[in-house]
Amino acid sequence: MKPKFSILCPSFNHEKYVGFFIQSVLEQSFDDFELIIVDDFSNDKNVEKIKEFKDERIKLIQHEYNKGINASLNTAFENSMGEFIVFSASDDMFEKDALKIYYESFKADENLLCIYPNLQNIDENNNFIKNDNEQKFGSRAELLHHIFFENNCLNSPGLCMKRTCFEKIHPLPNALCNLQDMAMNINFLIDGKILQLKERLIFYRKSTDKKSVSSNQKAKTRERLELELVLDNFLKLKDINLIEQIFKKELEQSKIKPKEYNLDFLLGMLALKSNDLNRQFWGYHKMLNFYSDKENADRLYKDFAFSFKDFLELSTLIKDEPHFKKYKKYKKFFNYSLILSSLLLVLLLLSWSLR
Repeated sequence: MKPKFSILCPSFNHEKYVGFFIQSVLEQSFDDFELIIVDDFSNDKNVEKIKEFKDERIKLIQHEYNKGINASLNTAFENSMGEFIVFSASDDMFEKDALKIYYESFKADENLLCIYPNLQNIDENNNFIKNDNEQKFGSRAELLHHIFFENNCLNSPGLCMKRTCFEKIHPLPNALCNLQDMAMNINFLIDGKILQLKERLIFYRKSTDKKSVSSNQKAKTRERLELELVLDNFLKLKDINLIEQIFKKELEQSKIKPKEYNLDFLLGMLALKSNDLNRQFWGYHKMLNFYSDKENADRLYKDFAFSFKDFLELSTLIKDEPHFKKYKKYKKFFNYSLILSSLLLVLLLLSWSLR
């Protein structure tokens, strides 16, 4: 008999925490589930800790080499049978009624596709700590607007969805690491109705040790490199009514309005309004690809009197990089200093000549 829930859990080097995680799953008040843990080639005692639990609802799968988070989720899903899918990391924990609340929420609304729970941060010793990752609550259009122009604003730990919802985006791209949850969020929001819970159903593990500067820099670099691929998910937006809701304010100021043929160009143009340079680059690249087609250029001119001159003007919306802004600031300061030094030198020479 198929279980109601399949809990998909990538796990890597979590020997210290995986026992707490499994115990929190086994103590769920709603017990119709399977727990599929994929060990991603750990080099600690992670597997041994998992094997200490003998419950038949637990499935352990071991990767033969380290493949990453998305690959682990793909493996877990391909070995699952549940009607509903839940994501979890093996260092987090569930509140005891989490699955029950998920199930009751889906029963109450058949149009619901996925559920985002709220989080409670915990430290290495399972103590509650300050929550610094509160998710943004809003309508479907508001959330898509925020992700498009700014950043990801939804919590993925404990994310629960209908199986059919995940099937549409499976397999997840193995190469994504830092923004893999953002890619899923865009797809789910485009696809239909989501529910954000205010209940803190996930105890989210946060290290109290400060990460090294080099580690943070590497993460930021990966995010920038992954962003263009992730933003491409917005190109799946084909519902003009939804587009008009998401970008209502921006479209009021836009010469070009959404039509079935120009959505890629329109989204690219709107991305130029972001304060994020990487989003602006993505937008300009989409516009370049679209406008390079003669038929597309002709239709833009016919429908909106949009010419090549207008296209070139859009590049002026690209903001300077922060480093270049800083360079210009220091250059300006240097020029002022040079002028002041020259004036002082002239005054000094004049004073000497008058002696």
